[in-house]
Amino acid sequence: MMKKSGDKGFFLILVVAVVAALAAILVRFGVDAQLSAMSSGNFRDEVVARLGAQSVLEGVKAAILKGQWQHPGLISFISKQMLKEVSCRGWVENEEGKLPVNRLIASGPEGVAILRRYWEERGCSLQSLNALIDWVDKDHTTFNGGSEAAYYGSKGVVLPNRPLQSIYELPAIPFMRRDMKRLKKSKAFPLYRGLTVWGTGKVNLLTADRDVLMALSDDMSLELADRILAEREDGQIQMMGDFKRVVHVPDGVYESFQRWGTLEGVTFQARIEAVYRKMRVMLRAVLARRGFDVRVLYFREGLWLPG
Repeated sequence: MMKKSGDKGFFLILVVAVVAALAAILVRFGVDAQLSAMSSGNFRDEVVARLGAQSVLEGVKAAILKGQWQHPGLISFISKQMLKEVSCRGWVENEEGKLPVNRLIASGPEGVAILRRYWEERGCSLQSLNALIDWVDKDHTTFNGGSEAAYYGSKGVVLPNRPLQSIYELPAIPFMRRDMKRLKKSKAFPLYRGLTVWGTGKVNLLTADRDVLMALSDDMSLELADRILAEREDGQIQMMGDFKRVVHVPDGVYESFQRWGTLEGVTFQARIEAVYRKMRVMLRAVLARRGFDVRVLYFREGLWLPG
């Protein structure tokens, strides 16, 4: 009888152990299934958000062709018209309304002087500007205390000695992060908002902001820049000669406008943030209008999980 009782106890323990093991397996299976479902759902939501952003980008292309890209609520408007469940916001801006960094540096002292005035307007250090010039120019001679091969070699980085391929390369340049952090702390526009590596190499005088206008000539005053902005807003600037006839800019400013300026913008940057459920996709594209077509020169997407 003792043996049978022991057998029963053994089998009871075995059954309990098996049940416990099965329960653990089922729990694990349930967790794995839940995680799989969540991953599948996240992937689906990401795809929907990406497709939404790309759809809005197509709408932006159409707006550029029709000359209607300047409306501040363009991205939201297109999103509401085209999409039901994906919410989009963002902006479109003309790249020719900025200073063409590579061309200015390549042009020599006159172009460098324009960048220097812009740096001074933004309150940035000449150290970061000189380091930028050394990054872009083709020689290995340090420009006014900038940074050439020796510095980058010590950091394990090969000096590009080439034009910037993207304005977002700026943080890799010495002293640049310090200036960018200071601007961010003071809640000022980022340094790169007035700079570009795209476009025709000319500055669109109809979309350039005050800091860019101020940089184009030593003879440009704050009062004159504001007058240009006001006349431009009223639609009084239709041709280059209107700067003389309407605004009465001095000869030095007019000559600079003729050399560095244009009244046409054919290159645009679009930034679109698309949100679907808990997924948020950020899309950035540079677009160029060529006749009746809009081509993509640069395209980048990023995925965020908002907290």
